[in-house]
Amino acid sequence: MFKVTYKPSTSHWIFPPIIMGILAILLVIMFLQHLVKCKKEGRPLFKVKGYRFFVENWDKVRLLGTLGLLIVYFPAMELMGFLPASILFVFLFNVLFSGIEQLASIPVAFKTRQFWSNPDFRSLLISLIISVVSSILIWFIFGQVFNITLP
Repeated sequence: MFKVTYKPSTSHWIFPPIIMGILAILLVIMFLQHLVKCKKEGRPLFKVKGYRFFVENWDKVRLLGTLGLLIVYFPAMELMGFLPASILFVFLFNVLFSGIEQLASIPVAFKTRQFWSNPDFRSLLISLIISVVSSILIWFIFGQVFNITLP
């Protein structure tokens, strides 16, 4: 019979292999469905001529910024810990997707002393509040309430 031994200190090692296995099975199912559809329609399995992976005028800054932030997030988590790294990177993701040009509003808001009337600065403050509150809630719920070890 299949038996799982559970140690709280290594509980975060259980689900990633399970999720990867499920994703691999789903990938095989999707490929088989595509294969059957191509056979029925008499089309080639892979259309190479005229194929484009990205749509025209794709957002290079957001895609590459997201990939870069994800790559840097994991070493930052090891260096800083889960909570500070999560607060920082959730804020950076918010800034990336709401508009990097909003960062220019920080000196303007401090110079004019108009914080809430400046919509770009207000958006940055809201992003910061969301980052702090969501990261602390996730840390508290998973790390304290459910006693799941976080990196």
